[in-house]
Amino acid sequence: MLPVCVLVFVCHLMAARLQIHEHDNLTAKFLKREGNSRSVLGDPWKDKRVSIRAKRRLLQSIRFKFLCAANFKKWGWQESDKCRLCKSLYPDQPAFSECLGHIQGYCKALQKPRIAVHHGIWRDLIRHIGKQSLEEHED
Repeated sequence: MLPVCVLVFVCHLMAARLQIHEHDNLTAKFLKREGNSRSVLGDPWKDKRVSIRAKRRLLQSIRFKFLCAANFKKWGWQESDKCRLCKSLYPDQPAFSECLGHIQGYCKALQKPRIAVHHGIWRDLIRHIGKQSLEEHED
């Protein structure tokens, strides 16, 4: 019998497929086009090394349910969709809507953490490349 978390993910994925026709944004248009690697989106669920947390975030992103102020406002959970970090750091400037794209690529308050993550990925790549080259040239 499958674990409950796997069943929940499968249900969410099925719901996302059913709801995709309701959306008319760039992500939905990409997912609707043939030959754009939709099957790759299912690979994390097959991979046991991918954490449940990462799978959940991917699923939320695909289903347009990522936990952010823009969705909270849309769902009626809060009044404003403005980014709280931008408002606190730059009170004299108008705050941007806190959506997934803003969090991942535009929010100035999150710039240093984003850079740190990219540097961490770079370090892992260099370490892995170095390890592979040593293994191949030890002969």
